[in-house]
Amino acid sequence: MPARGTVFQIISIIVVVILVATALLAIYVYKESVGKFEVRRVSLPTRVYADYTPLRAGTIISSNDILEKLDRLGYRQVHSVSQSGDYATKRGELYIYTRQFTHPTGLYESQPIRIEFDRGAIASLSSIRDGRPIDKAALEPELLTSILSDQLENRRPVTLNQVPQHLQDAVIVTEDIRFWHHPGVDPLGILRAIFRNLRAHGVEEGASTLTQQLVKNYYLTPERTLRRKVVEAFMAVILDAKYSKQEILEAYLNDIYLGRNRSISIVGVGEASHFYFGKPVSEITVPEAALLAGIIKSPNNYSPFENPNLALQRRNTVLGLLLKYRKIDQQTYDQAMKVPLPRKPFREKSGLTSIPFYVDRVLQEMGRDYGVKDVKGRGLQIYTAIDLNAQDAASRVLESGLESLERGSRYLRRRSSPLEGVMIEVDVPTGEIRALVGGRNYDFSQFNRALNAKRQIGSLVKPFVYATAFEPSLSQQNITQATLVSDTRMPPMKEYHNWSPRNYQDIYHGTVTVREALEQSMNSASVRIGLACGIESVIRTARTLGVQSDIPNYPATLLGAVGIPPIEMADAFSTIARTGSRLPLRTIRFVTDDRGNQVSTGDVAQPVQVFPARDMYVLTNVMKGVLDRGTGAATRSMGFRLIAAGKTGTTNDKRDAWFIGFTP
Repeated sequence: MPARGTVFQIISIIVVVILVATALLAIYVYKESVGKFEVRRVSLPTRVYADYTPLRAGTIISSNDILEKLDRLGYRQVHSVSQSGDYATKRGELYIYTRQFTHPTGLYESQPIRIEFDRGAIASLSSIRDGRPIDKAALEPELLTSILSDQLENRRPVTLNQVPQHLQDAVIVTEDIRFWHHPGVDPLGILRAIFRNLRAHGVEEGASTLTQQLVKNYYLTPERTLRRKVVEAFMAVILDAKYSKQEILEAYLNDIYLGRNRSISIVGVGEASHFYFGKPVSEITVPEAALLAGIIKSPNNYSPFENPNLALQRRNTVLGLLLKYRKIDQQTYDQAMKVPLPRKPFREKSGLTSIPFYVDRVLQEMGRDYGVKDVKGRGLQIYTAIDLNAQDAASRVLESGLESLERGSRYLRRRSSPLEGVMIEVDVPTGEIRALVGGRNYDFSQFNRALNAKRQIGSLVKPFVYATAFEPSLSQQNITQATLVSDTRMPPMKEYHNWSPRNYQDIYHGTVTVREALEQSMNSASVRIGLACGIESVIRTARTLGVQSDIPNYPATLLGAVGIPPIEMADAFSTIARTGSRLPLRTIRFVTDDRGNQVSTGDVAQPVQVFPARDMYVLTNVMKGVLDRGTGAATRSMGFRLIAAGKTGTTNDKRDAWFIGFTP
């Protein structure tokens, strides 16, 4: 008896421990589920925009550029404009009924306008109503991305009241027919899926409810394990008990993944409606609702733009389900089956897949200038200086240039990894970054070389050497562009492990002018000048102009044997182009909070004269010769005729090649 009693006590203790542990786990899961659900529901995505497009006489923008912009913004092409969001083309003129929008600079009213063009620019603006001239108009900012999680995504949260009943029905009959009746998990659905999968000898059907899918999106990793499925079911039951079916359905419709626009995810039916149909979700039709519901299963496979045949079959399957479950009648079904799929929403610019590289810089500045290191879910509106045409062109030119190099070299074609490159465009007077491409393909590699790659700069260092030489207070000498310098082979420097500079192909030019030395990028002459000025003085000049990276005090530094990110070099050369006036580079123009109030950065950056303008004038004049007669003369043979200055840079073994130029 005592032994039997002891066993009973042990079993009782074990049962109590299991019950207590289960209760504690249930409390923890309940708090986690409900807490995160509430946070997610009230979180607003931070939106990053290209700034609005001003339209006025004299603006350099072509009709094609405006048409592409209108398509991306979801404007409707019609025969005659009658309402906001319409546009038409007639005899080379554009007729646009602009939309009203609020911007940090004010309210921009909706108005019907006629635009005439002349040689790639707007010649005149007038009112469609009465023909009177219009001083200016504007197109609303273009959304680049919205940020609610760690992924770049576009989303437009909507309430359930904004979602048509036929879209709600289409999603439910397709994804979870017993949604209104089960407690978060569907035992009947599980049994049905098991039976069908056994018959098919494989996984043919899943049994996840809408609530379980929502739980997976909100809380869990995509791993497929029994443990995760158990936790998923547990959380689904808790959410179903805590919240109404309407609240769960609204959250699901706002969080479901529905495809990709370039490198950016389309999340939620609000954004998907604009992306696929160019209209608010409240306006979508039955066949459009069926297409959206059908896409949920596999957005990439059922994209109407990438796989129209599969998408059409899937849409028609959903229409059949709507008819089967009596959500639509036979007449509606017959009419919907005849409706064609939507066309691609805009004339795709292949180079715009590089936008995430630009957004990386925007987020970097939010931490640096606004003290906001994590913008997720804060409801901010960030208006940037990006020029989408420039971004597209930069990306395409980079890709074509790298492809050309690979085609011309058997060695490069055989490399296991492709060539990479960077393109940055800066508006010199304002310091605004208009385009930034940090690599060849963001989908392939998210490493942003424009911001983070410390590559040797080679001969790009030489403008720092010659700027130092032209300033007597730094060089302690009277050096001009006409000063003579020796470009002969230098003896090894014992104090630096017998290092000595060598010219390209070991060709030396004897006595040359300072101008010739920079134009032809002569290594030996440049090192002599740098040593005469002092390496520390050259380093000080580089820092003054905008370089922030550590620069070693070593003679090889005078030939660019130092790794500096491209963004810092763009910053420094912008100071040269601004005749010594320093203005930190920026992508952000305005930031507003979730109530539309402008967020202040504190002190607004103003240009500061950090280097004598006279020295920068002389340096720029010499750098013009780099393009006209020197190492950058290939730009002229390609047909470039504008007055410009620049500098080439090539590192040891031609591992890296640079060019930075500007139009003074």
